[in-house]
Amino acid sequence: MTILPPPKRIRDLFADLLGRDVDISPCLEPVVPTLIRPCAIGVYVTDDIKTGAVVCADLELVARAGAALSLVPRAGADAAIEGRYIQQNLLDNFAEVINVFAGLFNVPNAPHLKLYSVVAPDETPPADLVPLVRRVTRRVDLRLAIDGYGLGHLAVVLPN
Repeated sequence: MTILPPPKRIRDLFADLLGRDVDISPCLEPVVPTLIRPCAIGVYVTDDIKTGAVVCADLELVARAGAALSLVPRAGADAAIEGRYIQQNLLDNFAEVINVFAGLFNVPNAPHLKLYSVVAPDETPPADLVPLVRRVTRRVDLRLAIDGYGLGHLAVVLPN
């Protein structure tokens, strides 16, 4: 059975990949895509192409982590957030972060998961993902503060 990665491992992954300090704390509000809060969704699948987990990141985290990965100045992330549009390079960078994130799921006695697809914040999520990202159990919602870039929010959600 797939387990939720501990917040410390998530923090360490972001800090190691971005080469920056990352503070992490619980997010009191679920990270769910809405018209007001666009999110990117990473879909992880098992070897037999069944959904094994999703990661949902708000536009702020996508922009900030995407910028930090390739040393794009914070102003580039801020402009993307203000314009409510993620440039392709920032989305590609964030996709790389959540591709590496798959390793957090791949622990002994758990099914092997790999990143299957990324839904951009400006795209409509597939209908079958909506109930999963909105579920209230088997999830962790986190607030990440990336040193020099700012705050963003992330949810990790597992199916039944």
